[in-house]
Amino acid sequence: MRKQLICAFAVLTIALIARTAYIVHAQTATAAELRTAISKNYDIVPLQQGVALVPKTPNPRVRMIQVVNGAVSVDGDTLTAAQLRDRIGADAATIVQLTYLSAVEQRQLALPESPAGQPAGAAAPETPSTPTPAATPAPAPAPETPTRTVRRDGDIVRIGGGAVTVEENERVEGDVVAIGGPVTVNGEVTGDVVAVGGGLTLGPRAVVRGEVTSVGAPLKRDSQAQVFGKVNEVGIGSDGQRIPRNFNLGNLIFGTFASRVGRLTTTLARVLMFILFAMIVTAAGQRQVQQIAARIAAEPVRAGLVGLLAEILFVPVLVVTIVALVISILGIPLLILVPFGIILVGVVMLVGYTAAAHIAGGWALDRVGRSERNPYVVVAIGIAVIAGITLIGRLLALAVGGFGAPLYFAGYVIEYLAWTIGFGAAIQTWIQMRRGPSIQPPPTTVSPA
Repeated sequence: MRKQLICAFAVLTIALIARTAYIVHAQTATAAELRTAISKNYDIVPLQQGVALVPKTPNPRVRMIQVVNGAVSVDGDTLTAAQLRDRIGADAATIVQLTYLSAVEQRQLALPESPAGQPAGAAAPETPSTPTPAATPAPAPAPETPTRTVRRDGDIVRIGGGAVTVEENERVEGDVVAIGGPVTVNGEVTGDVVAVGGGLTLGPRAVVRGEVTSVGAPLKRDSQAQVFGKVNEVGIGSDGQRIPRNFNLGNLIFGTFASRVGRLTTTLARVLMFILFAMIVTAAGQRQVQQIAARIAAEPVRAGLVGLLAEILFVPVLVVTIVALVISILGIPLLILVPFGIILVGVVMLVGYTAAAHIAGGWALDRVGRSERNPYVVVAIGIAVIAGITLIGRLLALAVGGFGAPLYFAGYVIEYLAWTIGFGAAIQTWIQMRRGPSIQPPPTTVSPA
């Protein structure tokens, strides 16, 4: 009985040893097999103590997998085999097998594959052969990523100036964003790097796992800098020049001939459009236009101040009205009337401008001794007089370029005054009409003594 127990124990031990050897052999694939299996879905990057795997297709859950010193980490988080399986799926078994290789064997997987199917740098078997010429030196391995001794968790965001620098020994677990200041990366950034309005520099030891974006500033990238995402440049060429090559100081000051012709044409079209609108207003409300014109002739300064005050208060009053309607439940349906209110203000300004043109046209006809009092002709001439300085300035700019700018700037001021004074006079007239006509006592007749 004793011998039978000893024999059974020995058989069981041998079976367990054989089973363990079979499992280890099944789980441990050769380096060539691992390289083939991993290269289908990942790019292999050598590290100092292992390798890094970067997915060939973008994956929001996995940006980089590191196999260092027998441990597997995904985006900086060390995972167990079960957690790795839940995170990346079927590739977990293959990646776990990488941990059975030494650091040297892992780095050799990242080297280019030789025609014989072995990684470059792997020792070839010795075979007796005749002396051959000196072999071509093997390509230098890819530069190893330096050890990052300083780890900064979270995003780095700088707004409103100030430089952002990631030193060579630093690793940023997140994104780096700077608005209005320069960004210099000499270390490693696991997320994206964005620079808006400041320079962006990537040093020779820079490693960016995400995308690199530079807006309105030059991008200086060392040839050895590693960027695994896309590189985006907005508003400036890669040569970092802020002034275009075809920059012409004369075109900046005087403008091209085509641009000057376009501005003159636009001014003429605007004047003709205002003449058409003013004629329509005159036809629809000639009596009101004459009342507003009389108000302008009587109190031009007061009308201008009222118009200026109305222009200043228009936007705040509009915003307060909209907010009040939104807050009150009953007022929400009334929001549909806000666009019509804005159109009404524009119509009032156009009526006031027509009245101002009526006064300008009558003044011009009096100066030339004409007795023409057709309201449509008077209004058309008045608008031409108000915009005359602007037209002359545009014509002068067509001939001598930017030297005509003072004239059409002065013309814009005159047009603005006409619109403002007319707007104020229209408001005053409307208020007077709401109050009703003032009743004046009849004049007393004094009989002679």
